[in-house]
Order: sequence, then structure tokens, then C-alpha cells
Amino acid sequence: MPPRGPGPRALAAVAVALCCLVAATPPPVAAQSVAAPQVGDQPDPDNTITRIDLAADGSATWEITFRTRLENDTETAEYERFQERFRSNTSRYLGPFAERMRGVVAAANDSSPRAMRATGFAAETAIQEVPRRWGIVRFRFAWTGFAAVEDDAVVAGDVFGGGFFISEDDTLAVAAPDGYVVESASPAPDETAEGVVEWRGREDFDDGRPRVRAVPTAGSGATGGDDGPGTGDDGGSGVPAVALGLGSVLLVAALAAAAYGIRTGRVSLAPAPGAAGASGNADAPAAAIDEIGAASVEDDADPAADAALLTDEDRVRSLLRERGGRMKQSAIVDELDWSKSKASRVLSGMAEDGDVEKLRIGRENVIDLVEDDGE
Repeated sequence: MPPRGPGPRALAAVAVALCCLVAATPPPVAAQSVAAPQVGDQPDPDNTITRIDLAADGSATWEITFRTRLENDTETAEYERFQERFRSNTSRYLGPFAERMRGVVAAANDSSPRAMRATGFAAETAIQEVPRRWGIVRFRFAWTGFAAVEDDAVVAGDVFGGGFFISEDDTLAVAAPDGYVVESASPAPDETAEGVVEWRGREDFDDGRPRVRAVPTAGSGATGGDDGPGTGDDGGSGVPAVALGLGSVLLVAALAAAAYGIRTGRVSLAPAPGAAGASGNADAPAAAIDEIGAASVEDDADPAADAALLTDEDRVRSLLRERGGRMKQSAIVDELDWSKSKASRVLSGMAEDGDVEKLRIGRENVIDLVEDDGE
């Protein structure tokens, strides 16, 4: 099979979209007429993943990943030859990208009250087996002054003056600064998890969108709600409510312990010797309780037994199907109540078997369920 010819589609889409950031008044057609730099032998990407990591001071790290599907050994060998050229002369590929992005940021700086600068340009290439084979080219740079800082909030979006778009099968992710959470995002993202909001293409954003507002986690609920201390009807400190809640928890725990003791035979409800009373049968109540307890245990055991029949891999497949076939690895850890090491081991094995695909988006692993065509 002949190697894929060079194609600027994905790189052009990103560069055109970036150019739209500063085109607040010109129509999108004018912005799209700006040609993106493309080195002639760079493989044509199949999709693009753009991730923006915000910092508390309003700066951001942009990471743009171009992925090329490698269908066979011939395409892989051709891509490896490209990688040799890329690594031996990275500046040949990084230079045009850096020049274009510096121009975009400089134009944004001219129309913004914030000082903006593009620095720290870097590029790398790799081949990922996840289990589908992808050729990867990743560009990265830092954008000083990208977001506004409003009190303790970081707000990104005003630089998207002329709108922004991502193409079909492409992804845009915006991550809150460390120690922050996403308070709001517009338009509604396709996925939100652990301080990261994500949109999947095709998506044509309106003027000034996407907009993301992130606030420190320590400030969430710090002022207290209607049920907080000092807000009760009696004007008290709220301690009685806390004590009542604690008492309820202890009562529930005690009842649960008693029920467990009864079911396992460690606690008997039979009267003490000589206290059988008029019935004359001290064992009858205990026998009845034992029968009820045994039946209850059998009823409760059915769901557990069914769950026990599922392998770890089956549980992952079932969860992924419930969530539309894609989840962040961290979300799988939370949902299945696994340790990170167990989740990593199970998912890596499934990736090797071709059951799932592990995608790296910035610092996040995203898991895609791989279904057979016949399913």
C-alpha cells in the first residue's frame, strides 16, 4: 500500500481555529483564508486532540496532538521514516508552527488589556499501541495571559473573539488549574470529570466560546449554606443537629451489627435458661429467627453471587457500555471502587487483547470500548 500523501486538514483546522481567536469582527470566511504552515512530508492526521491546561495566574499550556492511524506494517514503516526526519531536524517542523502561534498570540495581545506572550515551544513524535496503532505528533507551548483572573476565579474564553471550531472526530479539553474546580462551562461540554471539561467535534463555538470559569476548591461552600452553623431557627450553633445526626449514625450501626450477629448465630434472641415463660419452648423464638435470618441471607446472596460471576473485564465492559463506550480511567476507578494499580493492570490487559483503547489526553487516560463489527 502506498504511503499516505501529505494532507494539511487537521493542522489547518487547528491553525485556522486559532487564528479565529483574534478575529472578533471579520467573518469566519476571512479567517479561514489564512493558510496554515505545513511541512510537505508530514503525514496527514486523522484526528486532533487539543488540550488547554489553565494556571492560577491566567497562563495556559496548549498541547495539540495530531494522530495518524497506521493500518498496517507498510504505513508504520513509512511513519517511522518520517519520525527519523522529524527527530533529526525538529526545528524544520516546529519552526513554522511556532511562528504561526506567536502571530496568533501577538494579535490577541493587541486587542486585550492583558499582556500575552507565547513561549516554551516544543514538539515530539511517537507511535502508540492502544491497541490500534497511531502515529503521534505533539506540539506544545505556553500562552501567558491566556485567561482572565477575576478575584480568585480563572476565566477563559474572551480570546475566542471570532469563535472556535473543532472538526469531526477531534477533541478539545480544558483543564482547571491544580487545586481548582470548573464552576461553569459554556456551551455544555460532552464530558466533565476531575476539573476537566471536554468537547468532541464537530463543534462550532459561538463568539467568545468556549468559556470556562474555574474557582479554588477550598472556596467551595466555605461561606456555609442554609443548613450551616448558626443558621438554625433557634439561632444556636447547630451542635444539637450534629449530635442528632451522629446519634442516628450510631443507632444504624448498632442495628446493623445486631442483625449481622443474629444472622451469623453469634447473637441469640432465645431467652435465658429458666426464662421461657408460659410457652415452655425456649428454642422456638431462636429457631424462627434463624429461619428468617437464613432466608434473608439467601435472598441477599443472589445479587452478590451474580456479581461474583463477572470477571473484572466484564465489569469494565458493562460500565463502558452504560456510559456510551468512553470514560476517563479515573472515573472507572471511582465507579468500580478499585485501586489505581488494579485499574491500570486490568485496562492494560484489555488494551493488549484489543478489548479497549487507551487514549492519552494531556495528563488523563481515556478508555474507549472496542466493539466487534458484528456486535
